[in-house]
Amino acid sequence: TLLASEIAFQEGSLAQAVQVLDKTSKARPELIYAAQAEIKSGRASDAVLRLQTQVAVAPRDAQAWLMLSSAYAAQGQTLRAIRADAEARVAQLDYQAAMDRFRAAQDLVRKGNADHIEASIIDSRARAVELLLREQALER
Repeated sequence: TLLASEIAFQEGSLAQAVQVLDKTSKARPELIYAAQAEIKSGRASDAVLRLQTQVAVAPRDAQAWLMLSSAYAAQGQTLRAIRADAEARVAQLDYQAAMDRFRAAQDLVRKGNADHIEASIIDSRARAVELLLREQALER
């Protein structure tokens, strides 16, 4: 259960924490906790798989996006980590912070460190967030 996993996690038994959660429900709290344990135990790629599914199903799940950002960062995938962080800000309705993160990602792309598909997604999402910012400004 979640409690058994949390105890194992606090004792530093990260593999046991993940194992306990793998045998239990795939409810969101367990999923987030398992992903956290996987990242800390060096299994960030497993966490990415869990979290990509979660954010596809629940794109407004800011915590899942932030955890996904951490997982990407642990794998050295800076561009994806920045994008996931930006998506977390969108989920929190903090469009200005999201735009700042998307711009940082676009700057990284310009430096040549880019996966072209990821770069296209970033450009598209930046345009969408820019529209949201304009709408928000008009409401004020």
